[in-house]
Amino acid sequence: MKYTVSNIINKPLEEVIAHFRDPDCLPKWMEGLQRIEHISGTPGQVGAESNLHFLHKGKEMILKETILEENLPDQMKFSYVSPMGYNEVEIQFEKLSDSSVKQFNTSYFQLKGLMKIMGPLMKGMFKKQSMKYLDAFKQYCEQ
Repeated sequence: MKYTVSNIINKPLEEVIAHFRDPDCLPKWMEGLQRIEHISGTPGQVGAESNLHFLHKGKEMILKETILEENLPDQMKFSYVSPMGYNEVEIQFEKLSDSSVKQFNTSYFQLKGLMKIMGPLMKGMFKKQSMKYLDAFKQYCEQ
């Protein structure tokens, strides 16, 4: 399953990227994120691995994140592994003007178990969650 969602942030590209690069900002816009546990590599660089601890509907969920590509200010690509399966997320930023940026989230999923069957039926829910994070990041940047 693959999809892309996008929105526009009304801030300069440099400011948007500064917020995106700052790991201390993540819990301020990534709902449910409780903590980040660095595992290996240089944080923010290709190959860095971390466990992201989320609280979702009262249950802890841990995603193992690996940075696959880092070409900021243009794009960054991550992989996430969880009991649900494998997910790649590519975040791209396109400068529209001196005071606005379009951000894109392209997500690809390889689901396993029951989620492999249910995933295609739940594509709208996955897109909605991705859009929720994009909108929360937009609000954080614009505040």
